[in-house]
Amino acid sequence: MNKKSDTLDCKYGFRNWNFTISTIKTYNIMKKFMFTILHGRSPKQYGLNLALTVFLISGSIVFTSCEKTPTPTGGDNDEEYSEILASYTNNTVILTYKGMADAAMELLAECKKMTYPIDQNLVDAACAKWRQARVFWEQSEAFLYGPAEYHSLDPHLDSWPLDKNQLDQVLGRDDVLEMDAAFVRDNLGVSLLGFHAIEYVLFRDGNPREAANITAAELACLKAITEVLTQDCILLEGSWAGESSLSNEKITILEDAELSVTSNFGNEMINAGKPGSRYSSASQGIEEIIEGCKAIADEVGNAKIADPVESKNVLDVESWYSWNSIDDFINNIVSIENSYYGMCGGSIAEHSLSKLIAEKNSALDSEIKTRIGNAKEKIEAIGRPFRNNLNNNAGTSAAMDACSELLESLEKIKKELGLE
Repeated sequence: MNKKSDTLDCKYGFRNWNFTISTIKTYNIMKKFMFTILHGRSPKQYGLNLALTVFLISGSIVFTSCEKTPTPTGGDNDEEYSEILASYTNNTVILTYKGMADAAMELLAECKKMTYPIDQNLVDAACAKWRQARVFWEQSEAFLYGPAEYHSLDPHLDSWPLDKNQLDQVLGRDDVLEMDAAFVRDNLGVSLLGFHAIEYVLFRDGNPREAANITAAELACLKAITEVLTQDCILLEGSWAGESSLSNEKITILEDAELSVTSNFGNEMINAGKPGSRYSSASQGIEEIIEGCKAIADEVGNAKIADPVESKNVLDVESWYSWNSIDDFINNIVSIENSYYGMCGGSIAEHSLSKLIAEKNSALDSEIKTRIGNAKEKIEAIGRPFRNNLNNNAGTSAAMDACSELLESLEKIKKELGLE
């Protein structure tokens, strides 16, 4: 990992680029622009617009990534912000990722116990462990930046929709019984990996599958994909907490997979504004937290709920084999709550965004807390399973509105802190 210094940084590998917040914002703007122009255009318009977009992105990267990296400077609020970043990093992010890695290891252990004839109790236990690991993942979706992004772990762990047809083809391969984690990692695309591929093998109609219906090919694939998921969960934990924080068992799992922890992103977040961090100020770290919360509030209301409601297609519903969708959405809101509170479990850390906002504008802090609770309640009120309630117009509209209102409140934080 490159340290920020008063030098030019023009390296060409994405993971080596010394991106500033302005570069990331420019990239996100251009990414949205590309998404817009790739829809509803004639081939000629597509070519012209794509060329323009590539030109603009190229210019942005060249000029921004090769500009002189500023020497970190302190600010009036840096000490207070640093304390918030430390609590958030240690008590929200790392705690969540450690829980997920531990749960994934337990899930893998249950899957490895399965042999023919498969014991139904083992299938039931594996399903329970899948749901447990899934809680931690969904509660991490307010911080999908950093290692989850630059290691491409988000798509590896949670791509949806699952490519069922292609996965069925994989399950029909002559050599599927020889499939191992290394083959899966090197050869299967992200739409065949992660939580949803495991879900497809383990669940039907919201319940554990009948053990007798799980084929030998499915069992081999289940074990290999679960092993890759476990490796990725451990890599996420280590990339935030540092390799030295991992247990010997976790380090061995990474070594066997020829994976290595190459950074300690948690230290970079805690030390934002100091040498060695990609953040040139503590306020940039605070902005990252806020933007992560805003992104998932928007995604839950305007994509995870809205897309299947609009299409009326059950295949657009995330986690529909397990009927876990409502829990997924609520845990996404919990991810916002934990980030805002600076710790997990519903308590508020002494050093947190919530405490800081409460000191500056108690009405806004109360509004955010109320709207977090309201979003969870309205999502629950849609009805379970979500896939069977796509026509509940009143319930889905109320949930989408609640997410939009929460997003609206979160957008006020930066202004309140003078970060706009």
